[in-house]
Amino acid sequence: MSRVPSDSPVERRIAEGRALHRGGDLAGAIAAYASAVAADAGRADAWHLRSVAEHQAGRLDDALASVGRAIAAGGEQPAFLLVRGEVLHDRGDVAGSEATLARAVALRPGWAAALVALGRVRLDQGKLRDALADFQGAVEADPRHVRAWNNLGIVFQNLERLDEAVRAFDQALAIDPRYALAHFNLARIHKLRGAADRALEHAQVAVREDPGLVEAWLVIGEIHDGKREMPNAFAAYSAAVQANPASIPARMALAGAAAKVGGFDDARKEYRLLTAQFPSSLRAALAANLLLPQVYESAVQLERIREEYDRGVARLARQAPGFRIAGPDKALAEATWSNFYLAYQGRNDVELQRRYGELLHGVLAPAVPELFAPRARKPGRARIRVGFLSHFFFNCTAGRYFSSWITHLDRERFETFVYYTNDWVADDTRAIAAAAGTFKHRPGRSLHALAQEVAHDELDILVHPELGMHTGNFTLGALRLAPVQCAGWGHPSTTGHPEIDWFISCEAMEPPDAASHYTERLALLPGLGTRYPMQDAAAEGTRADFGLPEDRTLYLVPQSLFKIHPDNDALIAEVLARDPRGIAVMFASQHDRITSAFAARLSEALRARGLDLRERVVFSRPVEHATYLGINRHCDVMLDTVHWSGGNTSLDALAMGVPVVTRPGGLMRGRQSQAMLRILDVPELVADDFEGHVEATVAIGRDPDRRHALSERILAARGDLFGRDEPVRALEEFLARAAGGG
Repeated sequence: MSRVPSDSPVERRIAEGRALHRGGDLAGAIAAYASAVAADAGRADAWHLRSVAEHQAGRLDDALASVGRAIAAGGEQPAFLLVRGEVLHDRGDVAGSEATLARAVALRPGWAAALVALGRVRLDQGKLRDALADFQGAVEADPRHVRAWNNLGIVFQNLERLDEAVRAFDQALAIDPRYALAHFNLARIHKLRGAADRALEHAQVAVREDPGLVEAWLVIGEIHDGKREMPNAFAAYSAAVQANPASIPARMALAGAAAKVGGFDDARKEYRLLTAQFPSSLRAALAANLLLPQVYESAVQLERIREEYDRGVARLARQAPGFRIAGPDKALAEATWSNFYLAYQGRNDVELQRRYGELLHGVLAPAVPELFAPRARKPGRARIRVGFLSHFFFNCTAGRYFSSWITHLDRERFETFVYYTNDWVADDTRAIAAAAGTFKHRPGRSLHALAQEVAHDELDILVHPELGMHTGNFTLGALRLAPVQCAGWGHPSTTGHPEIDWFISCEAMEPPDAASHYTERLALLPGLGTRYPMQDAAAEGTRADFGLPEDRTLYLVPQSLFKIHPDNDALIAEVLARDPRGIAVMFASQHDRITSAFAARLSEALRARGLDLRERVVFSRPVEHATYLGINRHCDVMLDTVHWSGGNTSLDALAMGVPVVTRPGGLMRGRQSQAMLRILDVPELVADDFEGHVEATVAIGRDPDRRHALSERILAARGDLFGRDEPVRALEEFLARAAGGG
């Protein structure tokens, strides 16, 4: 390197560049450094400083060229190698980056900055043990290196050593209480542990110190979303978009929140803008093409949107080669979607789901080929190793339906592994955990990491009880994680996934042509298909205590509003028209916009019969389960819905002795109630057509003696429906046959 007097023009230009650099004027600094090397091309220090500024400005190609000139002029100095390694990392050359940074550490052992950079590269590659050693070396070399402590915490978090992660983040904050990234990472851990308030505190500090930290705004939004505080969630998601309008996750979150509260048109517009702006984003394309409303304005709108959905699947298939996905983690995150609302259109979805499953398989198989490789049962085990993967093993419909598949499975024959992806832990969760041979609570874990763990456990058979209800788990269902894979009927619609071999359903609920409704082979269990527990802990009180009129006939219509197909409007209206004292008892959505949309549609059907919705329909707010059962007990008859019959809702009504009048549909999801009523030996509650449905409902509602007699019969026969072991014994035989290849 040539030597120049300290007051030379070259030195002055370097000094000027440093000053501009410190002041944040990267363009000015780069120009000053460029002037210096133009005057003396052998100044390695000027080339190095220029490369640092260019890197910070995002000019990666220029930075790589400049640091190359620095190395050529001054040799492989550790500082030069550090810049080169970081630039290579940002350019996606992780192998080159790792080799370069390892060389820097070898030349200058114990240099914290190089160890931190090397650890980041290894962390991004999933080399957690190596990254752990790098960050530990960095904090030993420089105990006050805030970034090293923060990254050490991230590694501990990825290794699920959460207590050590918290200590590392706390140490970073002890050095710098305003360090935003450490607050954000603590927020993530507290959120995973269910400590939403503590998580919110840390996330709010993070965005106060760094308003541009998009990920922290998203955590704030997710916490408010989980608490159903939607105005606050919208504010946080909007702040994330404002911080980085090019952030796909931020804009997806904002659009997703709009869809959740019933803003279908607003959400779809934003999704379509996103996919136009980012055509290589699979996640944006899925939402833009496949989003469905929760409540339809009419049957005509339903048919139109179904046709658009059909075209959307075809469009995605044509676009599939253009989706660019880098790495397995991103591949699975990008493919996170579920066609949940499709099943509520009341049609056979087998072809649409098949085409979607083929699309997902075609996109993911090249990205994560190891998770599509055939798997064979490991020989020599005394017991069949069966896994259950669910997001809903808590006190909810799916938890009540399928907990017995674990708690009552024969432990002498089966070794059970349970993977639970929800952060919520309830009584049902604890009962399942206690009964499982191995219980793995994995909230917030990346889909790729969870898939690898399931595959590593070498299951004989994997059961997804409710594929389609949770977006992440639905994507996991597209992978081959066990030799035999099954979907349960928690979401009673075919998955369409080529890697799901069996669909487990209930024989009494399926129509004769059931096999044609599924892409999977059909396995049929007796009874309810599960050992369903009796729900009888109803809250006490009078009708008035539950907000119900004392002197009216109460027709219970308990389904979630998104399950109520437009074809039901005429049914509800006709029942109320024939009983002048009749009131429909329904349950509002958690979001007022959805309730209003449904009420507007139903009001049209009532108005056509001279009825006023405000006088003839009671919308109860969402309530605790005991209160819900109390409302059931005070109703006179349950009017079952067509296309999607009551499942858990019918069981709750029958447990309270409330007669349920149903009309079977052509698909399993419209035939659940009729199976329950036939088991209870009250077939007169199963109607053949619209007129029979209306007539039987009104006759029971207006005849207290008949209603009482039916209620007594139902209560006396409940033992034939609830708490039966036969379905679980049949499940055991199926699992044994399926695991053996039968």
